[in-house]
Amino acid sequence: MQHTMWAVSAKFLTALLVVAMTALLHGQDEATVRRLLDQLRSSDPLRRGEAARAILQVAPHATAAWPVFLEALLDANEEVRQTAGEALVRMGAKIVPELARVLDGPSRTLKRRVAVVLGQMGSNALDAVPALEKALRDEDGEARVFAALALVRIAPQRADLVPILEPLLQDTEPRLRVALVYAVEPLAQRHREALSLLEKALNDAAADVRLAAVAVLGRLAEAAQPTVPALQKRLADEHELVRISAVSALLSIGSTPSRELVPILTKALSAQDATVRRAAVIVLQQTGPAGEAALADLKRLAQSDPDPVIRQLAEQTLLKLNQPR
Repeated sequence: MQHTMWAVSAKFLTALLVVAMTALLHGQDEATVRRLLDQLRSSDPLRRGEAARAILQVAPHATAAWPVFLEALLDANEEVRQTAGEALVRMGAKIVPELARVLDGPSRTLKRRVAVVLGQMGSNALDAVPALEKALRDEDGEARVFAALALVRIAPQRADLVPILEPLLQDTEPRLRVALVYAVEPLAQRHREALSLLEKALNDAAADVRLAAVAVLGRLAEAAQPTVPALQKRLADEHELVRISAVSALLSIGSTPSRELVPILTKALSAQDATVRRAAVIVLQQTGPAGEAALADLKRLAQSDPDPVIRQLAEQTLLKLNQPR
């Protein structure tokens, strides 16, 4: 009984604190905002939770405090940064013009994090589109990619983003080209034109970029049908994981007979690289009856592969391929 009463009292006190903080924040008290952000650094999870709830509950009404939350995006404490970002998102369209101006500022880190906030706002951040388009030409590569991600999240209905984003595929850093490929995915779900960006990425000099493009096309499944010829060329890619991922993507799209793809996977089961063997075993689960041609090799892996994870995966794949149909 005492434990129950204590729990009820604790909940009551927490609610009372949130109400009190809400009243203060409604009055746009900057000092209160700073105290709550400082409370997010507490070692006590209850105190951190109280502060986060108070901040997020009233953020839509505390728009005058946006500079404090903007400053907090650079805080060393991750929980402070995350809560500040969510607070800015909840403030909505009213602060978008202020955030858009930050994109033209000197701080690279702040520009990236503001772009993330704008993207999370979705259509509420439409007024930031011109600033984000300008940010696509920023000297900082990561700022360019974060701007691209934000644009796609804010206006996925815009097919004209395809030619705007295309120059970013020429970025000198492969990791940024990879990020762009993933940014294009929601655009490709709506616009066939965006598939052209992914097809270009399939021919990128960096294997990681090609791998990302293949993975995205696989998730698009039937919508990626126009890219089948380009994907089939990746079956001869110099990188084994790209070849296996291309098989998986083609199986997801469904227009290439499984029996034509299984030999590539069977060969990969004998690769020296455990990562390659593991990927091949997993993709074989997509092949249906055609995968039975690899049963002998799967049994060998299940019994004697030096990697215990591969042995387990091989057993799972054998069970799936041997299921009655």
